[in-house]
Amino acid sequence: MRRNKQQGGEKGIRQKTIRELIDYFNRKRAYASKNGLTAEQFRNQAVSC
Repeated sequence: MRRNKQQGGEKGIRQKTIRELIDYFNRKRAYASKNGLTAEQFRNQAVSC
């Protein structure tokens, strides 16, 4: 039982890390090819046209 709890905790940490990385790439990282806009800003601009 104890081993399963440890594995579950590790899985939760990995899922959190993956979510943080997705958030970083989708919202925070600026792309030069998008005129300095973040991915979120670029999508919002594209949708509003």
